[in-house]
Amino acid sequence: MLDYVRVLISLRRSSRADNAAYNALNEVVGSCLKDSLSERIQSSDNVQAAEVLHQLCGGQEALAEFPFASFLHSVETAKDSAPILSLLAPLNSGSRHSYWRAPPSITSVEFVIVLGSVSDVSGVILLVSPCGYSVADTPMVQIWASNKIHREERSSMGKWDVQSLTTSSSDLYGPEKSASVEKLPRHVKFTFKNPVRCRIIWITLRLQRPGSASVNFGKDLSLLSLDEDENPFAQVDRRASFGGAVENEPCIHAKRILVVGSPVKREGLTTSQSSEQLSIRNWLDRAPQMSRFKVPIEAERLMDYDLVLEQYLPPVSPSLAGFRLDAFSAIKPRVTHSPSSDSDIWDKSVTFLEDRYISQAVLYLQVSALQEPHNMVTIAEYRLPEARAGTPMYFDFPRPIQSRRVSFKLLGDVTAFADEPSEQDDSGLRALLVATGLSLSNRIKLYYYCDPYELGKWASLSGV
Repeated sequence: MLDYVRVLISLRRSSRADNAAYNALNEVVGSCLKDSLSERIQSSDNVQAAEVLHQLCGGQEALAEFPFASFLHSVETAKDSAPILSLLAPLNSGSRHSYWRAPPSITSVEFVIVLGSVSDVSGVILLVSPCGYSVADTPMVQIWASNKIHREERSSMGKWDVQSLTTSSSDLYGPEKSASVEKLPRHVKFTFKNPVRCRIIWITLRLQRPGSASVNFGKDLSLLSLDEDENPFAQVDRRASFGGAVENEPCIHAKRILVVGSPVKREGLTTSQSSEQLSIRNWLDRAPQMSRFKVPIEAERLMDYDLVLEQYLPPVSPSLAGFRLDAFSAIKPRVTHSPSSDSDIWDKSVTFLEDRYISQAVLYLQVSALQEPHNMVTIAEYRLPEARAGTPMYFDFPRPIQSRRVSFKLLGDVTAFADEPSEQDDSGLRALLVATGLSLSNRIKLYYYCDPYELGKWASLSGV
């Protein structure tokens, strides 16, 4: 029954973890997750996407890729739009037909991007949405940079009119004709005059108001043209994402935002830091001047299935510095019964990983000492690492202890351990509540630190 309960709990936790991971991925990719996975299987290739990203960045790095970077504040998003985090998602993730867009009522949007580390930023690249631009929704872009979160301390990197930047590139207008991983996606670059070292980037996209001087109808439009590919006013499904309804109102939209530059490498240690580090290393490499020596005991007593050990010391004893513990011989049993129809559930690594690494059984050793007036005081609790049976482990006390009685108590998931099958005694029908391999008998030795020269030839006999 315990095996059944353990497996069911593990499967339940695994299911909840899968749901949480799916919801987190949905916040980045959006509801088009199945479509994006099928597209990646058919045509997308990570190597080709990396080459495209390398060409876009001009040999530099993309610094604002989720999850290494993220937005500081949430941004209002249209109902059927891709999630806001899709703007920072890797280049080959998500459906190529999806893109982020703001509600039509929003004419200005500010993105505050926090980079993973301080970097030298040389510019920003805005990947154009599959719907393309028109005169009505070509934004004005303004960028700031700073190392601090306060707006008044940021520095302006420039202001760009996307319409003026795209006059010589008519392919940025209208829906995308073809999409290929090898082909560079449609994009607009905003290059800084000089690289700036910063951690936070502010990007503001603002729609131009009708009648603005920057909208040049005579230069940018041909009212006699009847070709939809050249007429920005043509009625095409430019605002439909994820099967959403067509919206004719202009809105702010984008496919990706790339922050281009190079991360700042950790500068070399200063002279004082390097000398301090060198001195510490030399101190660690030197042979210890003090050695551990065993503290003699008068008697010891075992209680509670040998999980509690009390050691009694003579009146004249040195100050206790710590104790040595020989690793236990008990093992963690595997689940032998499972409610799953699959007989070999461990091959799937479902319950095994959860039981072995996620919610693993942990043991603690609580140390208490007798202090005046006749009270047991807890000295410390030590988490015991996994080790091969008999491996010596040394634990120093937080401070030297002077006491005549020291108590050790084994705590934690003691019932999750069992003895080696070869060491189990089948003579009795009643199973032991606690594995005998967890017994504290003959496993703990108290020690103190002392200069070996003070003990002379007896030092080698009492070393721990």
